[in-house]
Amino acid sequence: MTGTSVKEDWLGRIDAVQEARGRQADQVLALWAGAVLVLMLLYICIGPNPYQHDITLDPLTGGAETSPINRLIWLGLLGLSAPILWFRRADLPGMALRLLPLLILFGWFALTTRWALDPAVSTRRLILYVVNLLICIAITIGLKDSRRLHLALAVGCAILVAIDLASWAVMPGISMTDLGLAAIHSHKNTLGAVMLLSGFVCGAYAWSRETWKARLFWWAVTFLSVVLLVASQSKTSLGLFAALVSATPVIVVIMAQRRIIRYGLMVLGALIAASLVFGWLAFCYMTAADPWAPFAGITFTQRTDVWAFVWDEFVKRPIRGWGFGGFWDIDPGVQPSLQTDAWFAQPDAFTNEAHNGFLDLAVTTGLVGLVGSVVILFRWLGGGLALIGQTVGGPQHQAFGAALVLGVFPLMVFGHNFMESSYFTANSIFGTVLLLLGIEIERRFIRA
Repeated sequence: MTGTSVKEDWLGRIDAVQEARGRQADQVLALWAGAVLVLMLLYICIGPNPYQHDITLDPLTGGAETSPINRLIWLGLLGLSAPILWFRRADLPGMALRLLPLLILFGWFALTTRWALDPAVSTRRLILYVVNLLICIAITIGLKDSRRLHLALAVGCAILVAIDLASWAVMPGISMTDLGLAAIHSHKNTLGAVMLLSGFVCGAYAWSRETWKARLFWWAVTFLSVVLLVASQSKTSLGLFAALVSATPVIVVIMAQRRIIRYGLMVLGALIAASLVFGWLAFCYMTAADPWAPFAGITFTQRTDVWAFVWDEFVKRPIRGWGFGGFWDIDPGVQPSLQTDAWFAQPDAFTNEAHNGFLDLAVTTGLVGLVGSVVILFRWLGGGLALIGQTVGGPQHQAFGAALVLGVFPLMVFGHNFMESSYFTANSIFGTVLLLLGIEIERRFIRA
């Protein structure tokens, strides 16, 4: 053996050892990031006060009482994420460049805190969302694979299903409320939202498994999450779940088509919708009927009263808004709703959101924040649907399951925010998960 061949063999063995160590380090970081994701999911879904089914009002602010451990837990999760950010620091410039539109939007949010009604509260909520952002970035660059992200989400959801089932079985009296099953969560609507998320994530994971044993297990988890969803009697979550079950196959079929056929189907759908609207308006014109008459008695569980109030406040500051997160649960001396005698401002009808995420963004961050947020959401919608189109029918079945979550969940949040506020809302389940998935969608397109 010549000296040259000995040297090449030696260098080859060194490269092999370094490559093996790199793979091992990647696996360790992925396990760490997955654990952080599971812990974050459990916390945002359960909260700091398990089984507290009644809202406790803070006597100093008149709003919902904030747990003193909330910020400590989020800072603890950020501390757990710090090693990931350090070891993956080489990925941060590329992520920052890809996330530039989102970072600019956060810059506007920070600017609105300067003229907020309650600057201290507004600043604290912005800092919390920045912490959420850093944790989500750490998780995505730590996992570096949408399939791993999907697995961690499914594991967290399965744990939540097990906890809620055990709570219902062992402590039915505490778990059940007059309105429906709440289990360990603060409200029956919270349980509904958690089980909506669990049913979707675990159902997509079950569908993408390759062995019958794995499929059986995850379909069982999905079924149990649906049972808990029905028991919660959360109408919004039940309606969204039915819409998801109906719409997801249609989305998959459309995204499986060639681009020209896909766009043709979308245009056809838009034309059909426009034709129906035009036909209705023409009928009303011919019969001298009021086109809004069928909607006159609809209040969406009295949401229209809150919407009208929030809209009036938005008109007062249409560009700047009242400050990020600075419209509800702030100093009672300046909170707009508490300056009225509206029914939703009374102690027995506590309301701390507009029940419309887009209205809440408009009134707090103005037109600039609303337009920026909608652009970001549609950016994630387009990216997620593109990932479905790239993976549908491909050899990697598991990759398609993950793409399904990335593509459909933003659509669900888009629909959800017409009746509830979760988009860029601190301590929101759907808002935090959407931020995580949106950053993962951005990461997937860094190379492109």
